[in-house]
Amino acid sequence: MISSSKTSSPKASSHRQNGLDRNANLGKLPSERALPPVWARFFGYLSADGLTYLLGFAVYGWLIRILADRQYGQLSIATSIYQVLMVIGALGLDLTGPRLVEEAGGDPIEVVQRGERIRLAVSLAVCGPVTAALAMVYWRRGHSDVAAVIVAGFAMVLSRTVDVSYLAVALGMPGTLARTRAFGLGLYLAALLVLRPVVVRWVWAIPLLNAAGMYAGRIQLWRALRRHPRAAAGPPRRQFLTSEIVLSGAKASSGMLLLLAYQTLDVILLAKYVPTGSVGQYAMVSRLYLFGTAVLTCLLNTFLPELVSAASDGELLARRFKRFALASAGLGLVGAALFWTLGPMACEALGHRHLPVTRQVTPLYALVFLVMAICNPFLSLLPSLHKSGTYVGGIAAAATVLCVVDLFLVPRFGPIGAAAGQLIANFFLAVFAAGVFLSFVRDLKKTSAIHLAHGYSS
Repeated sequence: MISSSKTSSPKASSHRQNGLDRNANLGKLPSERALPPVWARFFGYLSADGLTYLLGFAVYGWLIRILADRQYGQLSIATSIYQVLMVIGALGLDLTGPRLVEEAGGDPIEVVQRGERIRLAVSLAVCGPVTAALAMVYWRRGHSDVAAVIVAGFAMVLSRTVDVSYLAVALGMPGTLARTRAFGLGLYLAALLVLRPVVVRWVWAIPLLNAAGMYAGRIQLWRALRRHPRAAAGPPRRQFLTSEIVLSGAKASSGMLLLLAYQTLDVILLAKYVPTGSVGQYAMVSRLYLFGTAVLTCLLNTFLPELVSAASDGELLARRFKRFALASAGLGLVGAALFWTLGPMACEALGHRHLPVTRQVTPLYALVFLVMAICNPFLSLLPSLHKSGTYVGGIAAAATVLCVVDLFLVPRFGPIGAAAGQLIANFFLAVFAAGVFLSFVRDLKKTSAIHLAHGYSS
């Protein structure tokens, strides 16, 4: 035996170990590499969304101040149109993107670039003609100002094609996401302040300035993600067909649109049976609830990378999901308590008046938030588990339940009936989503057990 008389220095050993760590890390998928702690990711996403909402309120507060009622009405009509087109053009990649990055392996940047090309194609082929058709309808009806804002709003649809927030979620980078979102919104707000005379004269300039700010922020995010070490290429594992990406994305987008619709249907129906003032008080509470659901989205983004990486392992998925579900339920309990106790005071402080209807429906909406917090882990994970069709079907079924219940309760009980309808529909959705997810985990465990038995027998 020949032995070396030389001994490695601690520094040399450290360099070798670092090299081994880097080599081992290269073979891993982004979501399997070292992620920040759960609490750091959650508060990072919370600060990102919170900052976005605060800047958004500042933007719209300024617009309300400088625009006439007629101009703000034009902007609101156009915004309601191009926001729907933005959801269509985004192709549901906010929900399905982390799973695509995980399963494809290889360089995640290549996966995201392909997603951008598909988004751009959908935006040009679908959203572009729809924008032109709707603008033409308003122009022929004599609403040329609204038509101009709708056309300008197509810039917002195009800016959505370069939104790579889902890669930041997959890589666990909430801080970068927060900074770049704030950068884009800050530019937009600054442009509105500086160009006030232009905005007041030409309302169609508003979505153009918004798109420019969003585009600048998203380019900053894109550059930061490309430089990040966790975006280093690993071995490719699967090549997705374009049709697969489009189909799963279309299903996820449909579900998001349905969810948005079913969360606002009650206000539309309520307006037929109660005075406008009561509808306004009810809408204050329902919008406050929607703000609360943004916190649940932050929690989803926090746990999503590790859940997606365990999607093929029933035991590991069940363990990781349990943490997610318990955290969401705990957040729901805290949120419901705050909603119940502080919700009416917050609405009355903003409205500077007593709001009796708000006080009536707030306790019910506190329960709605708790049920949604329990439902959210089961429902929101379905698109990442190749269950996009089931995701859409569940939301469609819940929307149907809501319509039937509201048609019975709202004429009889007004705002209280509308809030009760939301509670019943969310409870149905929670039971449905939980059943689908638990069935998926059971089947996954059975499949793993069969493969393990075959391995032993061979």
